[in-house]
Amino acid sequence: MTALERLADLAGGMVLDTARVAGVTRLPADFVRVELTADAFRKATWVPGAKLQFRPRRGTVSLRTYTPIGWDVERGVTELLGFTHGDGPAARWLRQVAVGDACEVFGPRRSIDLRAVAGPVVFVGDESSVALACALRTVTAEVSHVFEARDPAGLTEVLAGLGLDAQVVEKTADRAELLSRARAAGPGSLVVTGDAATVHAVRRDSRTWPHPPRAVTGKAYWAEGRAGLD
Repeated sequence: MTALERLADLAGGMVLDTARVAGVTRLPADFVRVELTADAFRKATWVPGAKLQFRPRRGTVSLRTYTPIGWDVERGVTELLGFTHGDGPAARWLRQVAVGDACEVFGPRRSIDLRAVAGPVVFVGDESSVALACALRTVTAEVSHVFEARDPAGLTEVLAGLGLDAQVVEKTADRAELLSRARAAGPGSLVVTGDAATVHAVRRDSRTWPHPPRAVTGKAYWAEGRAGLD
């Protein structure tokens, strides 16, 4: 281990909490559901939409960000839903994770506060948005979901297994079908996350909807050619 890696581990030990993997469920279409437990979770203040960051590899200060789908303070348990696309450190960790493994986490921390979102809601996203859709369910059931995906059938199966009724369209460069479905799903508040280019396109298009959204909440989780965004 290099001096830089030792320094990273020393810094991590000062700010990161240790969690234990209590459950792993392999879902279709490269999704993984992971249950984490930690004493620190019993003291945490979580709001739907908050983020939890974890360090997938020791010897580095690099963290990866996920949206917990729920939080049980009494048990000290939270659940993450990961999409194992690509070959980054988080994807590799999710492919290999097993019950009993330890991981280092930071949070929960503020990201999107879904408590401020009033139904009905038009929710637009992609594979990286599924956990947020689950978290939104703890706030309101008045949601119309519209997703884009490279594997629409696979994502539809995952969403159905999670109890989410959604329209799923194929991801295309012009996003024409996605924009059309989102426009038809209104009126209501708009929540859009996922691909930075899609978030921009949906926000811009929503200004021309017959009934523009009462409020817009948007956040880019990733962008083409870049690592995951915080």
